Amino acid sequence: MRNNFKMLGVLCLLSLVLVACGTKNDKDVTSEPEKTITTEEKKLTVAEFLDEAEKANNEVEAVHFDMDLSLQVNTNKKTQKMRADIDYGKQGDTIQRANALIDEVNNGQPVYQEYILPGGDGNPVYSRTSKDGAWNKQSSDGRYFIQPGYFSFLKILYSMENDLELTESDDEYTLVLKSQNVDLLSLFKDELNLSITGVSQTEVNKVFEVTFDKDNYYMTGFKMTFDYEGDAGELDMEIETDFSDWNQLDDSTFQAPDNVSL
Repeated sequence: MRNNFKMLGVLCLLSLVLVACGTKNDKDVTSEPEKTITTEEKKLTVAEFLDEAEKANNEVEAVHFDMDLSLQVNTNKKTQKMRADIDYGKQGDTIQRANALIDEVNNGQPVYQEYILPGGDGNPVYSRTSKDGAWNKQSSDGRYFIQPGYFSFLKILYSMENDLELTESDDEYTLVLKSQNVDLLSLFKDELNLSITGVSQTEVNKVFEVTFDKDNYYMTGFKMTFDYEGDAGELDMEIETDFSDWNQLDDSTFQAPDNVSL
């Protein structure tokens, strides 16, 4: 008899949380990115590459990302498409402004969430639950916080130096796992709300790839998959993210909406 397979907490949602005290960002993020061009021909070690990537990404102040999640546990299916434009400002990983949407289908049931975080006095949050619906406004004295985030992914990656191998092509660097023994669930548990129960992680096959532009060391892609088939059931999960438009987001992206419900 097959046991029930349980998978809990695989939300992978953009979490908009208001905490602490915020500051207003007066910076225009429309400027072109300054590229860090590598001229060295020698093959980089993982440690050398991560040092270069960390220095280069200190120049990133705004970024766009698209994230796709597909999840199947036995007969239960869930998909999420997430998109976000985030202005971190010169503070690096402190969010000044953002807009984000989550388009989800969970076992055939659609869920839509959209947010605009324009910054300014009170750091308001505008949200709606349909593409053409009126916006609701929430005020807060806190700052903006979004998971998952560009810099949060990078910080985890910097901690994985001994777990990764570096490959390169004509235009990309790619970091991949050295072995299946790397505990990705623990590393990304908080950032992606990940947990799997019912099987040991050693029974789950993992794929992990992070790509960087070879000219400027900016992170361009993030892919992580888990799959399992056995006595506990079946699991197939894929998370794939594309990053783009570093330091090139338009201010209009973050403007507060007009049709706000009272």
